[in-house]
Amino acid sequence: MNSVHPKLPVLAGVVLAAAGCATIDPPELPETDVPAEWQGPIEPAAEVWPDTEWWTRFDTPELTALVEDVKANNLDLANNQRNLISAQITLREAGFSLWPTPVLSLGTGTSFTQIRVDGSSTSGNSSGPFQLSGSVTYNGILSKPATYERAAADYDSRVAQAADLALNTLGTAASTYFQVLLTRDRIRAAQQNLENAEAIGAIARARVNAGVAVPIEALQQQIAIERERANLSSLYQNDLSARASLALLLGRSVQGFDVGGQTLEDIEVPVVQPGLPSDLLVRRPDLVQAEAAVRGATASVNVVRTNFFPQISLTGTDNASSSSLTNLVSSPNTSLNIGANLVQTLLDNGQRRRNVEQARISLESSLANYRRAVLAAFNEIEVQLSNIELLEAQGEVARRNLDAAEESFRIAQARYGEGVADYQTVLTSQNTLFSTRTSYLDNKLQRLNAIVGLYQALGGGWEADAEDADSE
Repeated sequence: MNSVHPKLPVLAGVVLAAAGCATIDPPELPETDVPAEWQGPIEPAAEVWPDTEWWTRFDTPELTALVEDVKANNLDLANNQRNLISAQITLREAGFSLWPTPVLSLGTGTSFTQIRVDGSSTSGNSSGPFQLSGSVTYNGILSKPATYERAAADYDSRVAQAADLALNTLGTAASTYFQVLLTRDRIRAAQQNLENAEAIGAIARARVNAGVAVPIEALQQQIAIERERANLSSLYQNDLSARASLALLLGRSVQGFDVGGQTLEDIEVPVVQPGLPSDLLVRRPDLVQAEAAVRGATASVNVVRTNFFPQISLTGTDNASSSSLTNLVSSPNTSLNIGANLVQTLLDNGQRRRNVEQARISLESSLANYRRAVLAAFNEIEVQLSNIELLEAQGEVARRNLDAAEESFRIAQARYGEGVADYQTVLTSQNTLFSTRTSYLDNKLQRLNAIVGLYQALGGGWEADAEDADSE
């Protein structure tokens, strides 16, 4: 009759107790690293934390469609997904290693020796008996839990890394789309600047031909006209470059690719506010990745610490044999062997202590990197909040300045045509209009990119706990 070896329960208890003594917990962040509240300006009416589809908040159907296209066709994100599948397989493999390794084998064949009456003998192989062998091996018992914890931390790090890459890729897609629209705004502004410059040039030539102005006025204005033409050509090239970047994010060639949007004017600038600062630790993928590195380094310390304990291995074999395959199943001859080994290294010239010390140093470095990532994240958000408020205020000023510059140029152009104002007045108002229009457009792009940056800094709606739930 088969039975469990009486020493195995006692040995298992010793193993569990020893494993418990061999583990340490991951170190925590100092309380001063996580602020209790935000100091930057916050819009009270704004939604708390970004939505998982934050790009829809810009209220631009074309942007929404583009981002969805990037999610489906971006080559880096496709590789990202394959890496995650590979990481899942690796973690599953680590989970299997927690259990004993079973081996089952079926074989036949044996040797025989025949002795005759005259004393002669004959040897050879005969068919049967059939043998069924099963064995279970369980090695590295103390280190297996910590090894699995290290594998789990590595998997969490890979998941967070994939989320961070996706967040950056989608943020780049939105910013590139805005850049295309800004370039087209600048093209339209450059075309208007060129038309204004050509109108002034026509007036200058007419005044020179009438003898009421010196030729230098017409020559200077011709230089301004050529400058605007060159600027317009550069902007067309910038439009192609931005579309090529956006096409690459979509996994396609720029040939035949275009976007329908023509201006930033219709793009909504949404608002969002962060929630509790402590929640950021599980909402930013890069912070979760850094925290996983700390857990992995802690598990590595636990793994090398187990080398100070006896190396325990359990083996069990069960053999069954019979002269026929049918009898092997119905009435086999069986034998059961169970064994346990404990091996303890007594002298290793201090190698185990050096391994522990190296693992501890690695853990301290991981914790320092985690702290640095956390501090940088909170500082980034404070700067982003202040920057958004500043850009909003600058945007209001830029809008008023543009209205004033347009009116100033209109008056100067009319007075120059009437011969009341001199050419220098027109030239000054013209240059002021050009630079003011550029500043206004730049401010709109900066405001949009600042919001995209804040969405990314807040984690883009990603949560580590939600990711874990989705993977189950």
